[in-house]
Amino acid sequence: MAAFTEDEVGKTLDWEILLYGSISMYRNRKYLDDDLQWLRLRGYRVYSIDCKAWKSEAAMLESFGEVLSFPAYYGRNFNALRDCLGDVEVPDESGLVIVLDSYDWYTRNVGLAGKTVLGILAECSRHFLLRGRRFITLVQSDDPLMAFEGLAGVSTHWNRREWLNKDRGL
Repeated sequence: MAAFTEDEVGKTLDWEILLYGSISMYRNRKYLDDDLQWLRLRGYRVYSIDCKAWKSEAAMLESFGEVLSFPAYYGRNFNALRDCLGDVEVPDESGLVIVLDSYDWYTRNVGLAGKTVLGILAECSRHFLLRGRRFITLVQSDDPLMAFEGLAGVSTHWNRREWLNKDRGL
């Protein structure tokens, strides 16, 4: 399947997210919930992860394995995360969404690991898109200044309703 049909180009939420990279940021939970509803109604498989539970890199890696049902041989390191994400089943007719809720809680204390995780997700998205499949990451953060650059050649961006600083209370 093509990543997008001509009827979808420029007209759908998933197109809008993937146009600027595969990671969209949200501060307002209602906007996130609205967009998740839109994606679910179109058949997207959604996996939500509560990042408040991540007290360490090991906890984060374990969480991904549990939520996405990685195989027993999952090595619980960044290379293994990349490999197992690449093997996740992404529906042909829709796509897959990973929601990282309260990501700012995790990134406050982990330094570069927060950027590394998003870089891996961005890289996996690109690999899936090259095969005609949609892989999206939605990141909820209460920090209106959160931003990451250089993630597999792209940067994070804020969703369409919080694009402007004033829309995030700045």
